[in-house]
Amino acid sequence: MNVFRRFIKNLTDVLTGRRILPDVYKYRCICYAFALVHIAITVRFYSLHYTILYVYNFLSVIFYFVIGTVLPKKGKFYTAYLCCFIEILIHSPLATLLAGWEWGYMIYILALIPVAFYLSYSTVQFGRNIAKPFVFGFIAMCIFILTRILSVYIEPIYTWRIYDKNLTIAYNLNSGLVFLMLILFSVLFTIEIQRNEARLESQNRILSDVSSKDPLTGLLNRRSMDIHLNEALELFKSKGKVFSVIIGDIDDFKMVNDTYGHTVGDEVLINVANIICSNIPEDAKVCRWGGEEILILIHSNAQAAAPIAENIRKAISNSRTKAGDAVIGITMTFGMAEYQPGYAMTKLISAADKNLYKGKNEGKNRVVA
Repeated sequence: MNVFRRFIKNLTDVLTGRRILPDVYKYRCICYAFALVHIAITVRFYSLHYTILYVYNFLSVIFYFVIGTVLPKKGKFYTAYLCCFIEILIHSPLATLLAGWEWGYMIYILALIPVAFYLSYSTVQFGRNIAKPFVFGFIAMCIFILTRILSVYIEPIYTWRIYDKNLTIAYNLNSGLVFLMLILFSVLFTIEIQRNEARLESQNRILSDVSSKDPLTGLLNRRSMDIHLNEALELFKSKGKVFSVIIGDIDDFKMVNDTYGHTVGDEVLINVANIICSNIPEDAKVCRWGGEEILILIHSNAQAAAPIAENIRKAISNSRTKAGDAVIGITMTFGMAEYQPGYAMTKLISAADKNLYKGKNEGKNRVVA
């Protein structure tokens, strides 16, 4: 009972896209499914004493179990599909010409076409090359047409066993099996597309993060901050929502690099970035504006932004960065400005920059508004 439940759960996970079915299991399932179909056909032909056909189908059952067990395990997925393709191209015309077109065995060839396109899309060994499934589909179409023409002129061998009831059962059974195959592969195709779309979305998010962030500190880069600044400006124009910018510069950072090296300087920058990100509102944006300069966008007025800048300044002043046996203490000076109606963005940043350099000239390690 537990085995059955696990099977149902695994099947559900595959059909809903929560679990990826490896190629080895995919091809093994296809081969074993074909083997089960041939078992049903073997029983049917045996009951009708169609000797040639039930012997052929019995051998096909063994054939599918062998290739389903051996070839996928060795990674020969393309060979496995070719074996299935050739067997069906032999079996369907053979059964049709010996028993008659009315049995419906040729419709199995139709199922080969979407299966070929699905496997070419989902299996690396097919190279996602649309030419291969197109060729398979063209060959299947030619065999289908040729068999149809031959069936008109060639009288079936087993005519003495054809009854209306048998024909109806056989045709309905074959049609039902082909429809189930088409539905299954259509579902798998849909899952494959959805999974690839999710993978592309994930990769796009990663690429977006890479292109929008500073690789050292993980802060936004200047190009991305320009986008957020313009959005804040549009929000001010449309809804009157005030915003402020804070520009911070690490005091005597050149001395840190000259004394301890650029690797330690990088560690200092990372430490500063982490402290700033830990002391800003959730909707604030932080970017590495250039070198050791950090720009912070605060969605509030200067009165509300000033305490935020002061908390950051204190946290950085109290922090320490290890450099081998040495422990480095640093400070940071901040200049800030609130957006005023009619300002260009460059004027707002220039105003904050002037306050920053005013703080530098007044002794550093301070916030100037």
